[in-house]
Formats: sequence, structure tokens, C-alpha cells
Amino acid sequence: MKMAGVEYTAEGRWGGRLTRRNLPHFDPALEALSPDERLQMAEVWLGRAAMERRVGEAFEVVKDALVRLSAAPQLVLLATRAIDDELRHTELSRLVASRFAGRELPLPERLTLEVPRHEGASPGLRDTLLVVGQCVLNETTASAFLECCLQHSKGVLATSALKELLSDEIDHGRIGWAHLSSLPQTVRDQVGRWLLPMAYLNLRIWREYSPAHAPSSANLTAHGAPPASVIDEALVGALTELIIPGLTELEMKTAPLARWIEAGASTDAPPVEFLSL
Repeated sequence: MKMAGVEYTAEGRWGGRLTRRNLPHFDPALEALSPDERLQMAEVWLGRAAMERRVGEAFEVVKDALVRLSAAPQLVLLATRAIDDELRHTELSRLVASRFAGRELPLPERLTLEVPRHEGASPGLRDTLLVVGQCVLNETTASAFLECCLQHSKGVLATSALKELLSDEIDHGRIGWAHLSSLPQTVRDQVGRWLLPMAYLNLRIWREYSPAHAPSSANLTAHGAPPASVIDEALVGALTELIIPGLTELEMKTAPLARWIEAGASTDAPPVEFLSL
């Protein structure tokens, strides 16, 4: 189905529908916002549309990597569906932005996807790192971000949209965890040496997306846009409460990552001082 320039298919998760349940047609909390607040929320959701579109391109990379790795067919199918999911997310976010704006908004400009080069890794390891970086790190973090937004959301439109997004992101993260758990310990040990650099870059990108100087207010928070400080707590929490415990279960070395987080998880400069731990 093509809407506003983004195409998703009838073979997707909901048989060609945009959402599992229709979004509410009226949100009294939205109508109570000032014109400036509605514009700010439209910008927030349009920014999310741009991000989701780029993630769809990232899952093209993940799918191709899984094919080259001869990964389980089910994982390849899940990654293929994830591409479709992210296109639906793009349109869903654009639609919510339009509701806040009170008019139909076009898609935002495409964000550039920079595929990590992972210089020095073998081709096979590089493909695994692409899967781990996108799914284990980014999608798990995205789930924590959306859960944070959902916890603070009171408006029925934003709440409904966030629930739709979150239900898919959790599934996307599982692709990486399933692939990682299927690998021999020797390969997981190789992946372990890349965890800190990948986590650092992932957190830095998320912080650029949620800058500390971003506007915040109780009304914006109630429509799924909490303050940057609240979001950042959720982002770091994803590492400490979800990602590190999962990696530990797989007997992977997480000491450098844990020490970096304990020191404040700064993304001002590469954490080279923790790499030798």
C-alpha cells in the first residue's frame, strides 16, 4: 500500500493495514494544546517518521547480512518483515504528525544511512556485527525509548501509536538476540570485543536524536515526548537492565561496557580508555 510516498505491502504484519487497531479519530487532549505545542508535537512525530524510514533501510542491510551468513530462514523472514514494519512506522508517524499539525504533512527528507564499516573484521564477523548492532543494540534501545514515551503518554492518539510501534520493535530486537545465541562461543567472543564501540556509537546517535536542549513541558510529555533527561535515563537503562544482562547470559565479556556506563557513559569522545579492561 502506498501512502505519502512510502510503500508497505499486503504481505506485511497486518495484511496491508497500517495498524493492528485503528487509531482514534478524536483526541480531546490534542485539541487542548496550544498552536505552538501542536506544531512542536508535529515536528517530534515527523522526526520519528524520518528515523523509522532510515531504520527500514538498515533492515535491508540486516536481511542481506543474514542471507550471507546462511542464518535460519525464520530470521531472514523476520528481517524481511521488519523492513515492511518500518515503512508502516514511517507512515504511522507521519499520520500522527499530521493530526497534530491539523493538516496533511509530506514525508520529511530522507536521513542518510551510514552502514558501519567495522574495519578489521572478517566478512562473516562484519555481517554478524551489523545484525547485533541494529537488533541487539539499537532495537532493544528503541523498545526502551518507546516504553519510556508510553509510560508518560496520556493522549489517546499518541498512546495508541506508541503501542503499535513498541509491539513491533520488541520483535525486531529478538532477531539479533536469536542470531547471537545461535553462534559458537568463539564467535561470540569475537563479537564481545566490538560491543563497547558499537554501544558508544549507538548511544551517541540516540542522544543526537534527543538533545538536552530540546523543548519540554508537561503537555508535550503527555503526548509521548518526555524531557531529554528522562529519555536519556531510559537509554542508559536499556544497556544496564536489558542488554548487559542478556549478553552476560551468553557468556560474553561485558566488563568494558559496564565500566564505561559506571563512569557516566559519556559520548563526548570515544571511550578508548575502557577497551583494554
